[in-house]
Amino acid sequence: MIKYFSLLALLLLVNTNNITAQLEKPNNSIGKTFLGDMEHFFDLGIGLAKSPFSFSTNDWYTVGIVAGGTASLFIIDKNVRTFSQNNQTDINDKIFNLDRFYGSPYTGLFTASIYGYGLFTKNKKIRKLGLQATEALFYSTLITGILKVSLGRRRPNAGESHLVFQPFQFISNNTYQSLPSGHTTAAFAVSTVMANHIDNLYWKIFWYGSAGMVGLSRIYHNQHWTSDVFLGAAIGYFVGSFVINFDKENTEYFGIKVNPYFTFNTIGVTLRF
Repeated sequence: MIKYFSLLALLLLVNTNNITAQLEKPNNSIGKTFLGDMEHFFDLGIGLAKSPFSFSTNDWYTVGIVAGGTASLFIIDKNVRTFSQNNQTDINDKIFNLDRFYGSPYTGLFTASIYGYGLFTKNKKIRKLGLQATEALFYSTLITGILKVSLGRRRPNAGESHLVFQPFQFISNNTYQSLPSGHTTAAFAVSTVMANHIDNLYWKIFWYGSAGMVGLSRIYHNQHWTSDVFLGAAIGYFVGSFVINFDKENTEYFGIKVNPYFTFNTIGVTLRF
């Protein structure tokens, strides 16, 4: 997860430096647009953090189903792992190679590139797509990163048992950061945004199919248990869906209007009662 945040921070810094130069010119619309998008980025984060307080009964049912489904898949974790490791072939190595690119830190470069293209060509539709994909990627992997450290599940390549948990093991080799799958989370978050950008069945199949292949690749490479992949996919999908449906105008919590603001040397929020 640190790789994702480092890459996104670097890309943001590069964009900020470029736009700072642009802002030296009066009435620059690119700079103003960028600042507005950064406000939206932080605004969405606040909305996502507050969203559980406004969950409906059906929303909590969904949370329960995801949690129950993850726990239920513990039953088949070892069997699926054995099957995948017994079917390691050259052909399968090529088929299940997508996680080297999609769901990896390269995904941050992909989403930032879409946003940058839309920003500098003043293509509002592409810019919005890139912003949403980046928001979904960042916040979904943030959630997954917190869960990884908090749950501390051991990866399948580190031992036979799928029931070894050592929470809050801050170690560089992330042996105890298996649940949920970060690659799968990232792939499903971005794919959910991309799939909903165009109302076309084959387009949706491509993006969701790609995300699914990332999940299978993580199992094939003995990096994650099946239940890890399931939970990662759920987090990515639901955060991606939240981003798509987010309405910046409806940012009122407990009767308080929350408006983040962003400049090149200041980040803050204003509260209006």
